[in-house]
Amino acid sequence: MPWHQSVVRENDADAVILLHGLWRSLWAMEPMAEFLHQNGYHTINVPYPSFRKPMEELSNLIHEAILLHGGKRKIHFVTHSLGGLLARRLLNILPAEQAGRIVMLAPPNQGSEIVDWASRYKSLACTLGPAGAALGSKTLDTPPLPAQVDSAVIMGKQSNIPFFRRLLDEDNDGIVSVERGRIEGMNEFHVMDTDHTFIASDPRVMEITLKFLREGKTD
Repeated sequence: MPWHQSVVRENDADAVILLHGLWRSLWAMEPMAEFLHQNGYHTINVPYPSFRKPMEELSNLIHEAILLHGGKRKIHFVTHSLGGLLARRLLNILPAEQAGRIVMLAPPNQGSEIVDWASRYKSLACTLGPAGAALGSKTLDTPPLPAQVDSAVIMGKQSNIPFFRRLLDEDNDGIVSVERGRIEGMNEFHVMDTDHTFIASDPRVMEITLKFLREGKTD
């Protein structure tokens, strides 16, 4: 089906791989993909079965899409939530000369408190899928970012989902605590007044993302 295929917007410039989060689809990243394409990038918005396959298989599927649509371009990543953990794997697979910058939106880089809680209940754990279950604090097994990769993390602090608030730190986006987004070696860390669901389509987040991809900094 069309929504199972990557949406590619061609350009002669560097490529940006866009990766959605758990239980989402490529449509969640379409506003960002269109915005980056309008600003000169070759964009590849990749769908993947986030709740059906383990992390390694998802990484392989995305890697195939990169090889198919990215060519020999420099490869950057813009990711949402789970997508950030997959991109960390992919940046360690790509040739060093191709690995570009990454902007991670609301990533659970230190594991998810919600996954920790859900994993204690069999009925809830089944809804996570193998990749979701791997996002727990004790099950997270994702390589660090390569030292040469410029990285920015953007977290939200607007919590529009009250159900999970008791599981999270005071500053959170309804799904991920702000501090859980930090990762060793990151260049920049931003906290925005936006929520987990719509952070990728927030115009302010889009502008910061574009500036970081272009310059490797936003100051």
